[in-house]
Amino acid sequence: MATFIALFAGALAYAAVLTLAAVGFLLLYKATGVVNFAHGDLLTLGGFLAWWAIDDLGWPVVPGSLLAIALLAVVGVVLERVAYAPLRKRPQMTVIVATLAAALVIRALIGIWQGSEPRRLPGPLGDGAWHVAGAAIAWQRVLIVGVTVLVVGALVWAFKYTSFGRQVRALAADPDAAQLCGVRVRRVSMGAWALSGALAALAGILVAPLTVLDLNFGFAIMLGGMAAAVAGGFGNLGGAVLGCLGVGLVQQLLGGYVLRDYAGALPYLALFLVIAVRPQGLFKTHASRL
Repeated sequence: MATFIALFAGALAYAAVLTLAAVGFLLLYKATGVVNFAHGDLLTLGGFLAWWAIDDLGWPVVPGSLLAIALLAVVGVVLERVAYAPLRKRPQMTVIVATLAAALVIRALIGIWQGSEPRRLPGPLGDGAWHVAGAAIAWQRVLIVGVTVLVVGALVWAFKYTSFGRQVRALAADPDAAQLCGVRVRRVSMGAWALSGALAALAGILVAPLTVLDLNFGFAIMLGGMAAAVAGGFGNLGGAVLGCLGVGLVQQLLGGYVLRDYAGALPYLALFLVIAVRPQGLFKTHASRL
């Protein structure tokens, strides 16, 4: 029982991190139609910025993390201006290549700035654990799940009841009609890139205390989030959240009990099976990007 509880808690925490990554990834896709392959390196940059603020500047963990999130929002706006805005009217493949180039640049800059030595980011709750039926559940995992629930709930509310959310939904449904109705495409695009960057930073900062922070840190998380998004029906936010939960359960439970040596590959095997059986994903995706 203790083993199951520990693995299940790990699955929920991993699913929560993937959810933050996938939601930030899909938010940008819905607002702009861009598939941002630099998202994983933004996670990495967020973790390193938090480490810099906490270790080099001497800030407490929470203010240092908030500074990193704010800086990643700014980085998101810079990417929008440099990698997306000049190519807005170009074919989508051109924009995808631009995001891949941005990913390489970000990773190279992190390497020049911080080197290749792995880091360990401290968590706001320390290394304590909650003991349940003989299983030790790190407080950081509980924090990850709680923050993810709050953030996803806030985003759902914002999409329904704020002007920015309604404009994003309008662009997702029909970009041309939205522009004719007065939606400020440039402002919404910048806001979406900023929010996507902030969510990437948040995901990176939350999971970094449980693992090693290095140059490849965010790439695997991005791939897991993308796999979950595709399995859930790419463009379907609810499906992406459920897909992340499925990926977390498959990797942690099945990998923990049966296929330990192949745990990292299990989500992608599951994705392959889903695409083979149901190419449109497990959940229906509507005509709009939202």
